[in-house]
Amino acid sequence: MTKPESDFSSSESAEPLEAALAAHDIKNLLGVVIGNADLQLQVARKNPDDVTPSRTKDLSSSLDAIRLSAAHAMNLCEEMLALADGRPPQNMPVDLAKLAVEAVDLFQARAGGAAKVRFEGPDALSVHGQRVDLQRTLLNLMWNAFEAMDGAQERNLLVRWGESSDGAFVEIVDSGPGLPQGHLADLTRPFLSSKGGEGKVRGLGLHSAARVMRRHGGRLLGRNRSSESGAILTMQFGLAPELNFDALPEIVPPAEQKSRS
Repeated sequence: MTKPESDFSSSESAEPLEAALAAHDIKNLLGVVIGNADLQLQVARKNPDDVTPSRTKDLSSSLDAIRLSAAHAMNLCEEMLALADGRPPQNMPVDLAKLAVEAVDLFQARAGGAAKVRFEGPDALSVHGQRVDLQRTLLNLMWNAFEAMDGAQERNLLVRWGESSDGAFVEIVDSGPGLPQGHLADLTRPFLSSKGGEGKVRGLGLHSAARVMRRHGGRLLGRNRSSESGAILTMQFGLAPELNFDALPEIVPPAEQKSRS
């Protein structure tokens, strides 16, 4: 990510952008499916008679990741069909703890041991919304943070959720170089980057996340950590439009956190 490009929310570019966002999310989900299927095929061909508990556990984990990713891809297709038919989305209570844990499982199924992910938050905290959309949003933010840490000696992610005076929130804290502009109150535009080709539009995951949060009456906020390298991306629900962004406190992860590696 380097600099914001043109606003993709205009009517002329809305339909192509919607298609690009959907393709981006489906591609990520299919990446988990293909990656796990390829892994298990390689193992099966190398050791076809292996029925050890370790092998069974690995196979079960891969099948769970494939099942969950395929289910999310199917739900996304259903949402796209509903949107095309003019059917309104159905909002329901969403458990943020369950949402985060499932998203971390999906993320690690593809990232493997390339990143250390920690998460923390209360067990009983819910928001009203579309679970699949919110989980895709969290996954997009995790992948954005993961890619931002490319080349770093260690890739560390903290996923945390809770409730402040502004409402419920989910945050992703990374150990990368940080956001290019330091404080971005609204992440609504894709970014241009020379990575992978000059002038290539990237950052669709951020743009998709911002649109989902706006549909849920919230916003996607981004800022840099003040005490060390890294960025903080916040899915803020029920955010007041006139929030004093500079007054948001620095997040200092507590000493004791649940860990997944």
